[in-house]
Amino acid sequence: MKFTFLKKESLLYDLFMFPKLALITEEDIKKANEPLHDNDSAKVLDDPDHIAFVKKAKADLEAFHDPLLGFYADEMASSYDFPYLLFNAYSLRNFHTHEDYLDHIMNEPEDTIKRKLLHSLLTVEESGGTPITDKEVDTLLNSKEKLLNQIRNITTTENYKWTLLILIENPLKYLELFRGLLDDIKPFFDTYKNQHMGEIEQFEDTIIKELNRGQEDAFNALTHQMIPAETLEEENLVFTSFVHPYSFSIQTFGGERFMFFGLRMKKGFEEVAKFQQNVRQNRAKVFKTLSDNTRYEVLRHIARGITSTKDIASSLGVSSATITYHINAFITANIVRIPKSKKQRYEVDFERLETFWNEFMDDLKNQ
Repeated sequence: MKFTFLKKESLLYDLFMFPKLALITEEDIKKANEPLHDNDSAKVLDDPDHIAFVKKAKADLEAFHDPLLGFYADEMASSYDFPYLLFNAYSLRNFHTHEDYLDHIMNEPEDTIKRKLLHSLLTVEESGGTPITDKEVDTLLNSKEKLLNQIRNITTTENYKWTLLILIENPLKYLELFRGLLDDIKPFFDTYKNQHMGEIEQFEDTIIKELNRGQEDAFNALTHQMIPAETLEEENLVFTSFVHPYSFSIQTFGGERFMFFGLRMKKGFEEVAKFQQNVRQNRAKVFKTLSDNTRYEVLRHIARGITSTKDIASSLGVSSATITYHINAFITANIVRIPKSKKQRYEVDFERLETFWNEFMDDLKNQ
């Protein structure tokens, strides 16, 4: 088993993620940390350095706020942000600059770009469903009315739905505009990149080397067994991120599978593990997690095997970002887990819930 660190691709990924910080709000920062609070609302994970970075970057990017709304949905997280649509269609691997990556895309015929972006739009949040066929893509491209109806069903802001329609119809124009915007933003990004380079080098010298030495055992130790080692493959391509340092996910971009291990996620896993050690604190967290009606409905959907954030969001009439937020709360409370099988994104840990309830009843009876 091998872990290959894609350092330059990681920095390119962060360049595409960095502009989104212009749209983040104080409430977004609060929500991002909520799964790591105890029942008294005392922070388990407090990183003033990262919070200061986010706030400073947001201020630096203020002048770009309105232009960025043409490429990023005005919500905390969205799989429909323009960069994600590009990544889903075109792998980042072996590209080190945004110029080379975007030129590679723009060198294709515009009809090919349209098809790939529309396919990306239709599949970006799908999991285990029926694959989208070329015929379905062609049908939508040949009928503006059908394409518009399809985009209307996407769970995102109304303004951004129109943006998606325009970018599918005029991808080369959008790519040119996006490249110009990144050109202007990159000097700000480079300042923060340089501030984090030492930490990125340390990530390579510690986390990556540790994974290659210990393989599954090292992975289990780093993640405190919160992520099944069975999700690993013989070759694991690893990204990190200083823009999103407390994140972990397995993503497929351009047909290639990547592991995203945030720059400070080792600390994140450690703090969550400490938080989970206090059984009574965990019980209070489970009750708090299930106290929200929308969140409970999300859990019911997952229990029925509906694990696409897009499908759940559509069913409940909320944004995909809201569903992602609730699912993260479930994962950190050990109510939902990432399954060993790759057919579904998430599954309810019924054994954990049964144990929790039995222990809760025993605790009440034995006071």
